[in-house]
Amino acid sequence: MGGTGSDLRWVLRVLRRSPGFTLVAVLSLALGIGGNTAMFGVVRALLLTPLPVEAPDELVLVGWDHDGRPEIYQSGSTDYLDAETGARYRSNLSYPLYRALVESAPADTELFAFAFVRRASVALPGQPAFMAGGVLADGAYFSTLGVPMAMGRGIGPDDDRPGAPLVVVLNHAFWSRAFGADPEVLGRSLRINGQAAEIVGVTARSFKGLSLGGFFPQSDITLPLSAQPTALPNVGSDDPFFSEQLFWIRAMARVPRGPSRTGAEAQLQATLRNTASPLLASDGIVPGLRLIDGSQGAQSVRPQTARLLWLLLAVVGLVLLIACLNLASLMLARGVARQREMAVRRALGGGRRRLVQQAMTESLVLVAAGTLAGIALVYVSRGFLSGLLTGSLGAGAFGDLEMEAVLDPAVLVGTVALGVGATLLFGLFPALRLTALDPARWLKDRAAGAGSPRLTAGRVVIALQIGISVPLVLGAVLFLRTVSNLGAVELGFDPRGLVTFEVDPAFAGLDEEEHPRFYQELLAEISSVPGVEQATLLENIFLGGIVSNTSITVDDRRVTLYMNAVGPGAADVLGMTLLEGRMPGLQDVGDMPRVAAVNETAVREIFGGASPLGRTLSIPGREIQIVGVVKDTPYRNQRDPVPPTVFQSALQRLAWGGHNVVVRTNAPPGRLEPALREAIFRMHPDIPVPTLVTQTEIIRHTTARERVFTQLLTLFGGLALLLASIGLHGVTSYAVTRRTSEIGVRVAVGARPGQIIWMVLRQVVSLAGIGVVLGVPVALAAAPLVGSLLYGVAPTSAGSVTGAVAVLLGVAVLAGLVPALKAARMDAMEALRIE
Repeated sequence: MGGTGSDLRWVLRVLRRSPGFTLVAVLSLALGIGGNTAMFGVVRALLLTPLPVEAPDELVLVGWDHDGRPEIYQSGSTDYLDAETGARYRSNLSYPLYRALVESAPADTELFAFAFVRRASVALPGQPAFMAGGVLADGAYFSTLGVPMAMGRGIGPDDDRPGAPLVVVLNHAFWSRAFGADPEVLGRSLRINGQAAEIVGVTARSFKGLSLGGFFPQSDITLPLSAQPTALPNVGSDDPFFSEQLFWIRAMARVPRGPSRTGAEAQLQATLRNTASPLLASDGIVPGLRLIDGSQGAQSVRPQTARLLWLLLAVVGLVLLIACLNLASLMLARGVARQREMAVRRALGGGRRRLVQQAMTESLVLVAAGTLAGIALVYVSRGFLSGLLTGSLGAGAFGDLEMEAVLDPAVLVGTVALGVGATLLFGLFPALRLTALDPARWLKDRAAGAGSPRLTAGRVVIALQIGISVPLVLGAVLFLRTVSNLGAVELGFDPRGLVTFEVDPAFAGLDEEEHPRFYQELLAEISSVPGVEQATLLENIFLGGIVSNTSITVDDRRVTLYMNAVGPGAADVLGMTLLEGRMPGLQDVGDMPRVAAVNETAVREIFGGASPLGRTLSIPGREIQIVGVVKDTPYRNQRDPVPPTVFQSALQRLAWGGHNVVVRTNAPPGRLEPALREAIFRMHPDIPVPTLVTQTEIIRHTTARERVFTQLLTLFGGLALLLASIGLHGVTSYAVTRRTSEIGVRVAVGARPGQIIWMVLRQVVSLAGIGVVLGVPVALAAAPLVGSLLYGVAPTSAGSVTGAVAVLLGVAVLAGLVPALKAARMDAMEALRIE
């Protein structure tokens, strides 16, 4: 123990005398350990963590295959992706079909139903209303799912029946925000869309609902399915519990894996075919039912985003590898530089075992410091990474994903073990090599003028570091070009000065017949607010990530038509270009003939380029006359081609969830918002107070994923280049020191500074060139993996590869420039005297 303590004190003194080496070594370990642990915590929370309920592996989603059948109406439906087959299945069922599935399910299969509520009006007594996301759940939801509760109870069968008192279960985060985590909240009341609801429970902190964010936000409140008239009044039918054509609920099942699941799927499949075949069959094709893994909920992270997350995890893994290689080059260079010290200590009687033990103590001290710094980096960066990533996963500008990254002890231990192994290995190798030298012979050779040994292993390590950096830099270049290309997409409208917020008259308890008058009064009220130049309505915000579409038949051709609804004066407010005719206006309301404008793409694809004015579109349930043509405008996002779109009157098309109010203003949103809040409150106290979102923010949000991943790739690629350049700088500095005598002779015989600089940089460029030769084929082979994530640039674009190589070579030259300049300024006589 005394020897160990002595070694530790000696190591601390040695490291204190080499602050540059110590700092770089510790930071290399910290970046590798901290970056990997923090990034895996994010990936685990988003992609790997199952629902915090009982036996989540037994949960399955009930989906059915589809091809856009027009006989049914799907409200709030999305697709489920089956990871096993790669196929997509429709999510929604009709309530009669769900009941038929429940009655025919095997004994070991338990089903429950739910429906997401994107927005609900929630008001505390005596306070203005605000927006909340929710879910409707049947009486089997809480018991079958096994939802953990912080207090109170879940919704049971007695709550989910017509005429039962309205009850509500709060999400833990919502309970903390709205009630300050008041433990006396049970039994108190909320107003949900104007109706009083008793709070009967609060879910545990770990349970955030069945949606991870996106089109449907996380569920702040849970209501009984029977509360549909209150929570989803515009679902699409007078009585959705009896309508066979309205598909508005989702179903999950708890069924054991293995033969039981196969049998349950076959039995439910037969029920689907017997019950719904007349509605779902198309051209003789019978629909199929599929039980899809539901262990992570009903709406997981989208596949494209998941691929980017895995990509980032691979990137930080490469950063860890580069950090280990950088540490190797540092330890090797440091070991060679300490040959004189080791030879003298051996000559003075130092035992080889003792010297190796001290070298290992030094390595362990570096590992301990790097690990502690890495853990600190995890705690600092995981919140930053979580916020940065989850802020880019929402749908449009309508809410982001709440997620807490998990500090995984197993990953931390594994990453630390890798760092420990690398440090000990790269510390042990030079220690064994140097302590094996014959000190008398080494000192004699030095006295005779023998040069220092070449750092061949260090050069190999540096070339590998640069080679591994190539894919990272190429990825950053590709995503930078993607963001630039997305920003250059022509919008077809003027986003400057536009702000928007959502309003749903159903929150005020108004019937559909009253909605047009409400919207007209609302626009008049808003237009009188100081700072508002013009106001209109829009069903789906441009580039907001949400679209509506349907199938129509034109000239015996079945085509998909996208729909949007606009209010009076929409072309002027939005800055759209009217090419022919007019847009729907104030006169297009109520029982007046339904009219619409179409975009250029619809003219080309549906009407063959001929003028469509006066022609009629037969959309299921209504005939619409075309009265205008507008310039193309991207709908869902900038990536998708502009779809054929029809713009109906918002005073005639009453959308589920209400409409967006779009305001053109010359005032800052922060100044405008209080006046708009007051105007909305005057209209009705149960209409939620709006949060203004600028169109510019919405556009930024549509490219948030690409921008965030570009930033992270650039960050990690920059770290990789920094580590590689530090190692290259160290190897070059050692080479200059080793060749001091040679440089002195060259200067003495007339070598110019430029020649000395090129002599040094030639070796730098050679090393970087070898790394590029190693890395470019790997980068080109991996580039197609991100091809679907790019826009306007090929993954193997020659320009991008050239740009990445230029960046690498430029950084390499900068790393070698300082020792090269030092060599060029060397005094010949002083250099020869030193040797």
